[in-house]
Amino acid sequence: MNRLLLTAFGRFDGGPNCSEALLRLLASDRARLEAAFGGPVAFRLLEVDTEAAERQLAAAIAETRPSHVLLTGQAAGREALSFERVARNRRDLRVADARGQFGALGPVRDGGRETRAASWPDLEGAAAALRALGFPAEVSDDAGAHLCNQTLYLALEAAERASPAFVATFLHLPLTPEQVAAGVPAAARLASCFALPLDDMARAVAAFLVHTRRDRNRPPDA
Repeated sequence: MNRLLLTAFGRFDGGPNCSEALLRLLASDRARLEAAFGGPVAFRLLEVDTEAAERQLAAAIAETRPSHVLLTGQAAGREALSFERVARNRRDLRVADARGQFGALGPVRDGGRETRAASWPDLEGAAAALRALGFPAEVSDDAGAHLCNQTLYLALEAAERASPAFVATFLHLPLTPEQVAAGVPAAARLASCFALPLDDMARAVAAFLVHTRRDRNRPPDA
């Protein structure tokens, strides 16, 4: 059975996290999102805590037993919705996490492989489909070195031993106009900052899931 786990992060960098706002908006119309995806959708909010990340994510996966994991997080300065296809085995927090941990903290997994590739199918096709609908969208090979990269690495690692198996990617979100207007620290550090309305993000996520459902249901020789 197809089941989606959609995660977001809580407060980050001295202000609200647009991924949490998006999660709450999507959860408010769960039936629409489930119709887009073609199966049940579960929502989980994660703390921005590098030491608790593995425990939180593992619990969410165990509770929901997903076939698809879509992780989301904020990325000030991005000018598009960015689907990440590479996670790296590193933690270098340029902005402190919720417990004040900061700087180069070593690998995500001691002795783990250097990189892991996102397993969600057809990210390039999905990004192109979103652009055709008027949404700024791209595929990225740089998930950073904060918890966004860390949770993607951990999810892809967990997917290798999960039963049932699942696919995963990370979606980086630009700031919202409200965040930029409020001068949140993430925006204040930038000379100019692209922003995307929350409603547009929600519509784009729904369109992304529709693309995934259609791709999943396409005959092998199509």
